[in-house]
Amino acid sequence: MIFDYIDSLGLRFVSAPLAFLGAVVVTFIIALLLTAMIPVFVGWADRKFAARIQSRYGPVYVGPFGLLQNFADIVKLLGKRFVSTNVDWLSFNFVPIALASASFIMVLLIPWGGPSLSLISVPYDLLFIYIALAVSPLLVLLAGWGENNKYSMIGGFRGAAQIATYEIVIIISIISVALLSGSYNLSGIVSSQGSLWYIFYLPVVFVVFFLAGLATMEREPFDMPEASQELQAGWKVEYSGIKYGLFLISDYVRLVIVAMLIVMLFFGGWLGLSFLPGIAWFWIKTFIVMVFLMVPRWVFARPRIDQFIRFGWNWLLPIAILNLIVAGLVVI
Repeated sequence: MIFDYIDSLGLRFVSAPLAFLGAVVVTFIIALLLTAMIPVFVGWADRKFAARIQSRYGPVYVGPFGLLQNFADIVKLLGKRFVSTNVDWLSFNFVPIALASASFIMVLLIPWGGPSLSLISVPYDLLFIYIALAVSPLLVLLAGWGENNKYSMIGGFRGAAQIATYEIVIIISIISVALLSGSYNLSGIVSSQGSLWYIFYLPVVFVVFFLAGLATMEREPFDMPEASQELQAGWKVEYSGIKYGLFLISDYVRLVIVAMLIVMLFFGGWLGLSFLPGIAWFWIKTFIVMVFLMVPRWVFARPRIDQFIRFGWNWLLPIAILNLIVAGLVVI
């Protein structure tokens, strides 16, 4: 792991406590930079891809190919701040920090293209990443309540109902993959796909996981908690400036993390033909999955919230449970 490598490198020059402290600081800085840079470049790619779908150019003026447009937007966000006097101060300020911190934890734990390329190593890292994803319903509800606004409150209730529904589907899908691999460790799951990717064993689970991932990210067309045509901005309606920027960071980090999880759970992770290194295969697959995660936002219409919740409980959840039973029977 990167933390262990930095710690062992420091031991050559300083004492063990100082080497450990230095490894903690360097690992923290690397994770912080990754968390901050993801929305800049992934956001640019999202905007350019959306523009091509809609027959326009997207960002073009700031930097080459508009690559620095998101930097300019960040500077603009830092200069904007509007806070209603009726908000609950504690919850209003806590939620953006908590969501950004959950994204930071996922960045720390997930392998970035190889079994030794995670920043820190923990047993059962897949479950820890799921826990970081699973805090969203409570935080969304808390944000909607703390803003003291009818639109934010409705959005908070919608978000809690939607994300809670589809996170149950995600955990059942994860268990199905873990049963086949015999591990809740992402590196172990990838290594168990040496002969055949799990997309061929569990194609229905892949589709279920893909849809549930879109729902937990609140990506269009499943953005009912924000629904700008109905709720203005839903549970984010009172946020501006750097707090709104923290939500953008969380959104794009979750997009990348879900794409990486799909690649590692169903497409063999960094395993591939020998003419390219494993990290290259991993990011090629991740980029392709991210494109498919971005497409529905600009292609499909938004369903009603009741239709979407009913679809999760009445269809996706039974299908996920049935596939879990089948996977268990195959293992037995």
